[in-house]
Parts: sequence; C-alpha cells; structure tokens
Amino acid sequence: MERKRVLGMRVTFTILVSVCLLMFFQGSALAGKYGGILKVGIKWDARKYLDPHSQKGYLVIWTTQQMYNYLARERNDGTIEPRLAESWRSEDGGRVWIFNLRKGVKFHDGTDWDAVAFKWNVDRMMAPETKCYMKAFRLWVDRVEVVDKYTAKVTLKRPGYLIASFLGGIFKPKFISPAVVKRYGKDWVNHPAGTGPFMFDRMDPDGTTYLKRNPNYWEKGLPYLDGVVFKMYRDPQARHNAIRAGEIDMEMSASFEHYLISKSDPNLVVSVAPATPYGLNLGANVTMAPWNDIRVRKAILGYALDRKKVCRTVYHGLVGPKVNPCSSAHYYYEDLNDRYPFDLEKAKALLQEAGMIGKTVILTVNNTTSSYASIGTILKSDLAKIGVNMKIEKMEYITWIRRFYIAHKVPFSTPLSYFNDPAGWVQYVGPTAPMNPTQAGVWLDKEKKVNQDPALLKILAAAGKAIKDPERKNAFQALFRHLVDKAYYAGVTSPPIYHNFRPGVKGYRWRLLNLILDTVYME
Repeated sequence: MERKRVLGMRVTFTILVSVCLLMFFQGSALAGKYGGILKVGIKWDARKYLDPHSQKGYLVIWTTQQMYNYLARERNDGTIEPRLAESWRSEDGGRVWIFNLRKGVKFHDGTDWDAVAFKWNVDRMMAPETKCYMKAFRLWVDRVEVVDKYTAKVTLKRPGYLIASFLGGIFKPKFISPAVVKRYGKDWVNHPAGTGPFMFDRMDPDGTTYLKRNPNYWEKGLPYLDGVVFKMYRDPQARHNAIRAGEIDMEMSASFEHYLISKSDPNLVVSVAPATPYGLNLGANVTMAPWNDIRVRKAILGYALDRKKVCRTVYHGLVGPKVNPCSSAHYYYEDLNDRYPFDLEKAKALLQEAGMIGKTVILTVNNTTSSYASIGTILKSDLAKIGVNMKIEKMEYITWIRRFYIAHKVPFSTPLSYFNDPAGWVQYVGPTAPMNPTQAGVWLDKEKKVNQDPALLKILAAAGKAIKDPERKNAFQALFRHLVDKAYYAGVTSPPIYHNFRPGVKGYRWRLLNLILDTVYME
C-alpha cells in the first residue's frame, strides 16, 4: 500500500512538473512576442489631419485603423465580426436599429465608450460643419437616441440596411473620444484618442507618424508591438528601395510593378491577401462627349480591353478578369464576362457608327502605382489597331481625387470600388448619390438640361430598401448588371493586395481592408 502511495505521489509530481514546464515555455514564447517598434512604409498623402470623420487619404486610413475601432467589421469570408457593438437588431422593417454596445471599453484618454459617445459620434458625422465624407448618415439618419448606458437607437428616414454603413473598412465610421474634442477644440487632431490597439504619440512636419501601444486595450493580450511608425513615400520606387535596404520593416500595399523583384529577394517575405474587396474598373463621365454616347462606352470600356492580358501581364496571373464592377470577392458577385468579351471588330463597328475613327481620347490615371498606366498601355495598343488614338495622362493622386471624384472634371479614368457591403453602391452611383465620379445615371441634353436614368433610379430605390436575402441579392445583382449594360462602369479585375515584410516580422492577419497591426510581432 505504501509503495502504491509513493508511486502515486511520483506520478502526481511528474504531472505537476510537466504542467509547470509547459506553462513556463508557453509564457516564455508569449513574452517573446512583446516589444519592438514596427517601421511601416506607406503611399504618400498630403492630408495630415487625423480626423477619421472628415479626412481621407493613405496616412489617415492606416494610422486611424490602428487608433480607432469600428462597431463591426467583416471577415475574409464575408461574415460579420462584432467589435464596439456586441450585437444589433432592426425593427419596423429596417427603419429602426438597436445597438448593444460592448461594456468595459475605454478611450485612450480614460473616458468610457458608451451610448452617449456613440450618439455624439454619429451626430458629429451628420453635422454639416464636420464635412463628413460619409454623407449617407446626414441623408437618411433621422435621429440617434440613448436608450441606456450601453444601448443606442438609430431611427432612419426610410428603411435601410444600416449595419452596412458601420462595417469596418477604409472609409467607414471610427469612433473618437468626445472628451478630447471638448477639451482641445479644433486642436483635438493633435491629441486624438480612440479605443484602438495603438495610441497617438506624435507627428513630424513631414507627416511621419508615431503610435504607441495602448496598455489598456480591451482585447486582452494585444497588441504585441510597443509602437508603430508610419513613413510616407511619394515615389513607389523609393518606398520599395527602403524595404529592400531594411530602412523600414513593412511596405503596406506594395506596387505590383515590384512584385517579381520582391518575390526573388531572399530578404523579403511577400504576403498576398486571400481575398480583396477592391474592384478595378474603367469609368467615363457620361455628361461629357464622346462618353455620353453608349456606343463609345461599350466599345472602349467593354470590347476593346483585353482583360485576360491585363491579368496575365500586369498582375502576374494572380487574379482573373471580370466585367462586373464589384469585387469578385463580393457577396453578390455574378460573372458578367460574357457581356464584354475581347472583340476588336465589334469595338470598331461601334466606334465607326459613333464617328470616332481617327479621334483621340484621354485616359487619366493616378500615380500611386504603375499598374493603371500599364492597363492603359494595353488598351491604347489595341485601340490603335482599329483607328482610335488614346493618350495616357498621369495625375498626382490628390489632384486626381479632387478632379475625378469631387469636381467631376476627368472624362475617363480607372475608379476603384472598395465597398465591403453592396449598400455602398447606393451612395456611389445614381443622380442623387453623394459621390458619383462618372455621373452614372445623369446626362445633359442639348439644352444642358439634366436627365436621369429612370431604370437606375428604380433599381437603387429597391437596393436601398432591401434588408434580407433574397431581396438584397436580387436588387444588387440587378444594379451591377445595369451598370454594365449601360457601360457606366466596366470591371477590369479585382487587383490583389500584397505587403512586403522583412523576415523578422510575424503574425500579420489579413482582414479584407481592415489593415490592422494588432497581432504583428517581431522576432
């Protein structure tokens, strides 16, 4: 009996030692993830005011995604992940939305995230003086109410799929501390406070931005890094040289002109996104000649572009062609490639009818990547074969944004669709859309009178009201078909996104356009 007792004690002791050793090594491995400053190279941008409600641009996108949280965000498979809202529901056919907010979350300044902060943020986005680019809130939110400390109620002017407006992505609502705005007034942008994994530290005059670890982040154990430094590069080649030389640790959204070089460099790790919510399109302003002629649009946006060649040569075969203007990773993506197969003879016949043989068109592209100009070169070569000249105009990114998206002065360009949820298209196309860069659904007659596409208006109305499938799927697939059939937009491909890392950078997670560095660590 005594021998059995001693044997049992030895077994118990051995198990305890094993458990302790396992815990020790696990703890050591976890502890090894903490620390370090990640230096990130990003595309250049002139806008350096970190107000996520009114400012766009690369610096604002990438820094504020680290500093702020969304109500919810989408995973790569399209499912929705709760963030600052733990749950939500709609009532009254989608006219009323109730949000149950996450408890125990603090802003970087120590104040509470709650329904009062939620209401303050949405009210601020609705206020005209904010000049918020998310104009949909002002157009169709009627009022926001505080039900209790962690419950908020939003009433719309008409039924709609409101959660889509809050889903994470580059241009979706992030929530700032009301207290810092009240304390600092207009200077609050130099003291921003969100609920994200990293906190604002400082910004240099050249826009280099320093973030530090949020020690009280609500996702326990995260982030691993002590801080992140964002450095902007005006020239994609300079940014790529910097990652290869080890001056930065990560090149965010690298240009595909450098993809093969990156792949062959033993000192770089290339990570390609498993899915991209981007749709790269050709789009022309339908209020301008010759683009007010559907024959010209169908010929040049549709039949004259060799999409397979674009995918093979510009994007190294990583993606396939598409004509649908939405991303091929979209919920409701439908293969519409049969609408515009590559057919120069058909393009030539349409252009002859329209009197375009011997004429010249201009394609304007921005300078953030050479891929757009490369696509233009392919199109230019084939148009020349059928008697139409095309010039490629390169424009500095900020100027392009202002002239194409805001002023509607660019006749022909390469718009991206980046909406995670199809409801974004309701704000992107049509006569009453807040942002309609190609003026889709709008055209001027000989007396300069504005005309509207009644079929598009009807489709947009149905899409805006649809709350559940199959109504939503039917409505948005009808929208995409109509955009293609009228050649308001014609897709090219869903361009892949990739980052370059130095070998010691680990743990990055792709989450569609939620480019967040909370799980990154340095070996």
